[in-house]
Amino acid sequence: MLGAASLISAALASGCGGSPPQAAPAKSPARPAPEARDGRGEQRRGTVEQRAQGEQREQREAQRAWCVYLEELYERATEQSKGWPKFEQCTRMTTMASPRMLRATSECSLAALRRFEGDPFTAAYAEEVSRCGSEAMTATTLPRSDLAPFMAVLCGRIAGCGDLDYDTCRQSLEEGLGPQLERAIGAMNSRGRQEVRACFGKLACGGDLGPQISACLEPIMDDLLWLPG
Repeated sequence: MLGAASLISAALASGCGGSPPQAAPAKSPARPAPEARDGRGEQRRGTVEQRAQGEQREQREAQRAWCVYLEELYERATEQSKGWPKFEQCTRMTTMASPRMLRATSECSLAALRRFEGDPFTAAYAEEVSRCGSEAMTATTLPRSDLAPFMAVLCGRIAGCGDLDYDTCRQSLEEGLGPQLERAIGAMNSRGRQEVRACFGKLACGGDLGPQISACLEPIMDDLLWLPG
């Protein structure tokens, strides 16, 4: 029999010349230009804030979908339908999962649970949940163009250390680790992606690259799905 942590863990298996004096008054209309720039800046800030608010809303909704799944799993395991005592706590939690990945995993897992007969804490049901997590991560895989900012930070750090020139680093890592990074980073929300980029920019010079990249990714991947303690 599998514990809840093991079961959920299975889901997880970037002018020229001078001007005459009379021309001076004609220059005055150009002075509002800074305000125009400020106006555009305000618009950009407003757009960024709206986008952030939208993502926060999607994050809360996706987390709630995950909690609905956990509640039904709890009810199945305890053979009662009185609700899950930790449901409200669950809805207040935030993770590093992208809303899309989290919702897809939740909906797939819930559908699998409703199809599954008997005790869900078994290897057979864990296999179903694992498929849900795998399919959700595949669906949220980053396009190669969206991976570029992360590779730029990573290879910029490596080139700065003198370990490898930038172009060689980009080519070798994109061909070797590109698919794995696209899959992992694609499953993260903006907060998780910011942490990965920051970590990539602090890699130790001269160290083994593979374990360092893994050390940047693993804590965030471990925080994609919330589980009660």
